[in-house]
Amino acid sequence: MGKGGREDGLNELHKPPKPTLLMLFIMQLLGFIIILLIIAAVASMAVNATGTRAEDPLSYTTGIAIFVIVLLNAGIAAWTEHKAGDALEALSKMTQAAIYAT
Repeated sequence: MGKGGREDGLNELHKPPKPTLLMLFIMQLLGFIIILLIIAAVASMAVNATGTRAEDPLSYTTGIAIFVIVLLNAGIAAWTEHKAGDALEALSKMTQAAIYAT
């Protein structure tokens, strides 16, 4: 306890640093289902690369489509989570707790 029963420092809880948009994007790519989809895309492209139609670029469309959808999904989810974090931060600034000593 400091002088007069007061402790030094601000009267607020410690907040962890806000994750960046890139970090949120990477976190989206680490989900179990997303990893399974990436494995499926790689497997699809590997099967087509070793098949009889390896020279045909259209044989890779399934794997490429899965990759594009996974990346779009991760990007949209990261952007949404980033904006939600901004909204929560704005709300926390609006609702500052007040403590009155008696």
